[in-house]
Amino acid sequence: MRALVTGISGFVGGHLAEHLIDQGDVIVGISASGRWPRDLEHLSQDARIERFNLIEGTEADLADLITRKQPEVIYHLAAWSNPQKSMADPRGTWALNLGGSLSLLEAVRVSGLKPRVVLVGTGVSYGNPGPEWIPVTEACPVRPNNPYAASKAAVDLLGVQYFLAHRTNVVMVRPFNHAGPRQSPTYALAGWAHQIALLESGRGERLEVGNLEVTRDFTDVRDVVRGYRMLAEKGEPGEIYNLGSGLGVRLAWALEHLCSLANIPITAHVDPARVRPVDQPLLVADASKLKAAVGWTPRFTIEQTLADMLEDARNTIAREGVPHAV
Repeated sequence: MRALVTGISGFVGGHLAEHLIDQGDVIVGISASGRWPRDLEHLSQDARIERFNLIEGTEADLADLITRKQPEVIYHLAAWSNPQKSMADPRGTWALNLGGSLSLLEAVRVSGLKPRVVLVGTGVSYGNPGPEWIPVTEACPVRPNNPYAASKAAVDLLGVQYFLAHRTNVVMVRPFNHAGPRQSPTYALAGWAHQIALLESGRGERLEVGNLEVTRDFTDVRDVVRGYRMLAEKGEPGEIYNLGSGLGVRLAWALEHLCSLANIPITAHVDPARVRPVDQPLLVADASKLKAAVGWTPRFTIEQTLADMLEDARNTIAREGVPHAV
């Protein structure tokens, strides 16, 4: 398939590009920088990347790009995707997440083409569901409690509207927490892996953590992107699909397991600054609709994901020699 990927230079975008290349797809990506980061430079031989800013660029220019590239599928990944940071910049979050999605869907409409559009939302849009909604199905009401989650819930409605009003060939997917190699250490599991690797290299004194008394549904990013492509092929237009493992993982357990993989004793310390002002205690997905529609099931265990993340952090520190901000 000919694929256009927005936000291709990000964490998920890089993994999606690798998967699409493995599947033999022809790929062009757009990002605000128009450049591959260092850890994705290997993709430059098989995937083109162009500079396009979804906030500053015009819909006409984006429609022209789509017309030139003739994609059969568009994966819309570009987003402000950190819930905690979205609290500090709600306007910027809404501008990119909702505004950028509107620009994309309008550009598709104006182009006159009918590519499959995979709009990526988030399971965080469900907020803090009551116990009667756990695991969470698509029927659960959305009650977002941060700008990231709210803007993504709005994108889902936007996708439904474009399907009903313009027959846009769009599917919406709500992935729950995902993790894996190359994830930014601003996220909990990746941050812990990075700190452990730093401690192993002789830097720092202790592992700084936030709230451990929450349970999350973590899916390996490599399983997530495989689900996106399966939806591109087999998803029903106008439908919303949850994507998650269905397994609740306590952060305290994940921390303990990561520490058990370290080659030195690790001491963790709860840093109040790392505790989010709004946090859901329990969020686990019911992805049975996705599994029935496209046959997706996760392949990576959480243990394998954590081991791969720690090894990636070790390699990053050994290669760069300078720690990332955590």
